[in-house]
Amino acid sequence: MPTTDHLPSPYGDRPANAGPPPVLTEQLTLLFRAHAGPLVRVAVLLTGDEGLAEEVVQDAFMGLHRRWQRQGPPDSPPAYLRTSVVNGCRSALRRRKLASLAGIEHRIQETSAEAVVLLQEEHAAVFTAMRDLSRRQREVLVLRFYLDLGDPEIAVTLGVSRSTVSSTISRALAALGARLEGVQ
Repeated sequence: MPTTDHLPSPYGDRPANAGPPPVLTEQLTLLFRAHAGPLVRVAVLLTGDEGLAEEVVQDAFMGLHRRWQRQGPPDSPPAYLRTSVVNGCRSALRRRKLASLAGIEHRIQETSAEAVVLLQEEHAAVFTAMRDLSRRQREVLVLRFYLDLGDPEIAVTLGVSRSTVSSTISRALAALGARLEGVQ
């Protein structure tokens, strides 16, 4: 049976089966504790599905872990995670749309306390109005008003220019306001 003893370890001198270095594990644990909850809530707002949101965030942290092992930490791990979550939500929604076109039904679970709170009467109108916005409009509003990110951070997260962020926020707020006026 061939061996892999001649291959360099991604952990330096540590044996490959020793797991990630303790420093990496500690840093990722701190990042997870600080950012997982808010990222899941952002993903819930973007996808409308808590289970899917948790999977997207888990995938983002796994991607960060793999990237960190191969290339070292990114310049800004929180920004890397935000971008990964937004892209993961886009991919999940694209897969859901394809499944819908193929006639595969997807049910959204609404059993968690957070999902129930989001769907309370006073929030239901806003949530519905948000769904009617374009994907980019939803993304900029969630990143601005839920994560309190500025235009430069939103631009980096979405891969667009700052002026695109500003104009999209302006149009999204106008559209959201018009939809909510019709509800009251």
